Amino acid sequence: MDWITASKIVLAFGLLLLASRADWRTREASDAYWVALGVAGMAFLAAQIHLDAADPTYYLILFPIAVLFLDIFWDRRGVLEDGVNLVPLLLYVAAFATLAWLVLEHHADLYLWELMLVPIMFLLFILFYQFDLIKGGADAKALIALSIMFPMYPTGDSFPLIALPTEMSDFLLPFPLLILFNAALLTLAVPLAMLALNLARRDVRFPAMLFGYRMSIDDAKNKFVWPMERIVDGERRMNYFPRSSDDAANGLMELEEAGVDSTWVTPKVPFLVPITISLLVSTFIGNPFFLLFQ
Repeated sequence: MDWITASKIVLAFGLLLLASRADWRTREASDAYWVALGVAGMAFLAAQIHLDAADPTYYLILFPIAVLFLDIFWDRRGVLEDGVNLVPLLLYVAAFATLAWLVLEHHADLYLWELMLVPIMFLLFILFYQFDLIKGGADAKALIALSIMFPMYPTGDSFPLIALPTEMSDFLLPFPLLILFNAALLTLAVPLAMLALNLARRDVRFPAMLFGYRMSIDDAKNKFVWPMERIVDGERRMNYFPRSSDDAANGLMELEEAGVDSTWVTPKVPFLVPITISLLVSTFIGNPFFLLFQ
C-alpha cells in the first residue's frame, strides 16, 4: 500500500468516525468535518497528479473542484437572487469553462475521465439529495467530500478482496457510489433489529414491527424518533414516512391531544454510521458486483 492510499484511508475513517459520534449523539455533524475531508482530498489529488507525472494542465481541475465543493458551505445569495451576483456567477463560469477546456484538450485520455469522476459524483449526489434519495444534508456532504478523497478505488497489495476486473472498473460503479450502496445495505439490519426487539417484547403488529417499536408520547418528544401514527379525521392511522421534523412534532401533538399515551415510532437512523462502516467494507472487501466478471 502506498503512503497516499494509506493516509487517505486513515484520515477519512478518522474524520468519519468523529462525525458519526456527533451524529449518533445529536443527529447533527459539523460542516468542519466535510471541509477538512474535502480540502485534504484536493491536496492528495494534487500529490497524485505530481507522482503520476501527468500533464501539468491536469492541476487545473483542482479549480472547478474547489469552486463546486466550497460553494456548498458558502452562505451567500443565489446567483440571480435580488439581481445578478457577479462573484459566484464568474466563479461558476470560470469553473465550467475550465472543465470544458480540459475535455477539449484531453478528451482521449483516460486519466482525464478518472479525474472527471469527482465533479460527476458531485452532481449525482446533489441530485440524489434533491430527489430525497439521500435524506440528510450531512450525508450528502460526506459523500461529496469522499468523492474528492476517493475518485477511484483505493487498492493495496492484499485489498480489496474482490479484485477490480478491468481498468474500467472505476467507471462501472464508481467507488463513492459503492460507499453509498454498501451503507444502504447495512441499514437493512435495522428492520431485523426492530423485528427481534418487538418479538422479545411480544408486541406484534405487522408491518409496523419491522420499522419501529412502541414508545410513550412523553418519551418520544425527547428521543430521536419519528411517530408512525397520525390522527386523520379523528382516527389513528399509520404514517410510516413522516416528511420533516415539523411533521413529526405536529404528529406527536395531535396524538397527545387525542388522548393517546403511546405510539409506534421509528428511529432516526444516523446514516453517517453506516457510511463510516461502508468506507472500510468497500475498501477492504470491495464491490460484490465485480464477482460477476470473474
